[in-house]
Amino acid sequence: MDSRPKKMRSAKWLLTVLLLCSVSPVLADDRVDAAVKRLSAVEWFAFGGVGYAGVTSEGEIDFKVLLAQPKPTALNAFERLYATGNPQGKSYALCGLKKLAPQRFMELVAALEKSTDEVKVMRGCIVSHELIPTVAKQIGQGKFRF
Repeated sequence: MDSRPKKMRSAKWLLTVLLLCSVSPVLADDRVDAAVKRLSAVEWFAFGGVGYAGVTSEGEIDFKVLLAQPKPTALNAFERLYATGNPQGKSYALCGLKKLAPQRFMELVAALEKSTDEVKVMRGCIVSHELIPTVAKQIGQGKFRF
């Protein structure tokens, strides 16, 4: 049995909890930044099982990390991703904005109307190249489950 006074153990426990609480937001920020960075250069835009093994894509995993953040953090991350991402990353950003800020999603979709950027989309084990306005329209129609 611990021979230290109960108050010392309680104070140590409280200090440990306070330290963990103060470090937690920093770790979350690092995780968000890392997910935005990876999504900015993601190879495919994909939801659901992909490839021969039908696994969840790294892009979808990072997308869910961002979506799980508090709304202001997630919105900021998706806006940064839209600004810095390749066409696949922009597509993930559009999905997040459709869910969290539908009006902003509509503004971005309207601005993309004449874009000729191509998105590498993976559905199952099939990879296609689709224009980003087409992908944005499909996102708006709910054709991707996220």
